[in-house]
Amino acid sequence: MKHRRHRRVEARGVNAHVDADEELDDCQIENISVGGLFLRTSTPMPLGMPVRVDLVKPGLKTSLQVTGKVVSVVTDAESERQDIPPGVGIEFDALSLDTEKRLHALLRDLGLTDLAEPTEIDPDSLYATASPDTQQVAANVRGLLDMLTDALHKVKERDEEIVKLKAEVRRLTTELRDARK
Repeated sequence: MKHRRHRRVEARGVNAHVDADEELDDCQIENISVGGLFLRTSTPMPLGMPVRVDLVKPGLKTSLQVTGKVVSVVTDAESERQDIPPGVGIEFDALSLDTEKRLHALLRDLGLTDLAEPTEIDPDSLYATASPDTQQVAANVRGLLDMLTDALHKVKERDEEIVKLKAEVRRLTTELRDARK
């Protein structure tokens, strides 16, 4: 499995209406992150295919519309061999600030915590970059902030695990010392 840049969350209660070369009916989303989603479908879709996805969830006033492209495919045959659902992985294109904020709100509602709050970045404040497209630069910066948030979350989890292990070592050391007396 390739390394994912963003933590994913199960998309309970979220449906998707997908518009690709041929329109698909409502589809079930397996999981979703700030960077993309995995869509359960047996309809073949080639890698690189551009798609528009309307995310629908009870409580949303309007659907959340995102665009992206197919970046992975699990065929029916692979699904049977690996005992995983068939479908496609979709990577989102750069999102507008409003769409990104709505996506973050949806992800928090689904239980994904520690998301960096999307903020507008003043393009004039950015130094020279490899891309003259300020929206792409802003999306890259937000992606980096999300990766940093993920890394900090993992460090916090490991720190908590170390504290627990140290407490266990102290307990066992005390038991061993008491047993020798």
